[in-house]
Amino acid sequence: MEQIRTAYLELQTELKKTQEEVKRQRDELQRLQTTKPRPKPSLPDPEKFTGQQYKFDTWLPSIKAKLRVDSDAIGDDVAQFYYVYLNLDSHVQAMVLPQLAQAEKSSSWAFSTILDQLSRVYDNPNKVQEAEDKLFALRQGTDSVPSYIAKFERVLYEASGQNWPDVNKISIFRNGLSTTIRNRLAQQLNLPRKYPDFIRVVQQLAGRSQAPNGTGNGSHTNGDPMDTSIGAITIGAIDVGPSSPSLTQSQHARSISPRRRELYRAEGRCVRCGSQDHWVKSCPLSSYTSGRGKAVNTPDDDSEGSNASFDSADRRFLAQKDWGRSVDV
Repeated sequence: MEQIRTAYLELQTELKKTQEEVKRQRDELQRLQTTKPRPKPSLPDPEKFTGQQYKFDTWLPSIKAKLRVDSDAIGDDVAQFYYVYLNLDSHVQAMVLPQLAQAEKSSSWAFSTILDQLSRVYDNPNKVQEAEDKLFALRQGTDSVPSYIAKFERVLYEASGQNWPDVNKISIFRNGLSTTIRNRLAQQLNLPRKYPDFIRVVQQLAGRSQAPNGTGNGSHTNGDPMDTSIGAITIGAIDVGPSSPSLTQSQHARSISPRRRELYRAEGRCVRCGSQDHWVKSCPLSSYTSGRGKAVNTPDDDSEGSNASFDSADRRFLAQKDWGRSVDV
């Protein structure tokens, strides 16, 4: 009888243990069903910051994007703090060790303390002003129009100028264009006042300047619609028309006054003949000669560099820093 009782008690004990194990497994299963699995990261890990200042401007947005998009995949505040810390080179980690010690002491794991420290050390406080200076000095040079537009847009955003008035953006952009494109713009009667529309017009004019073989040489071709009326216009002080002698018959420019020459220079014309199609170094006419046949040296300095500098209106709106006022293009 005693043996039966002992066996019964052991059976009861085993049954209770089994019930407890079943309950534990049921609770674990319920927890797994209600707990969302950690998502997989969407963005790649950024490159470690090595302390090179020129790389900080690209590393900082990359690490911020990673923490913003993949915060659930990284983990809680502690995991995010150490994620930033471990994405630094060893000598940069040594710089932010005080932030790590303070976080462990106060149990306040804000990764922004690391980023703020790095910004104070590596961020350039003058980068916007330097970008503005670079923007005003930007020139197309030998670049294609699309390449120049890409450079201009990038530097414009670096200078925080994307919200500047359209008239100011157009003025700066136009000033950096090549002489050929600026001359073509000068021949247009109506130009858009909106920056995107102006860019579109420049692209169209640049397409016209392509030679028949597909290479742009910056010169007018016989098939260019902008050259169809050149035979009947007045170029400077020389009347070129049906009753006028041809340029091959009159190779020397006429005498013009210094005042007229300054007016041509201010309007971006050739100071020898007044044409808007070329500079003086490309003028088909020779210098003016006196009655004795001796060439007269005139101040025909009409280089592209003089026309490419800023006019007084450009300098005025750069200095005033009041983008509420507009500058006429």
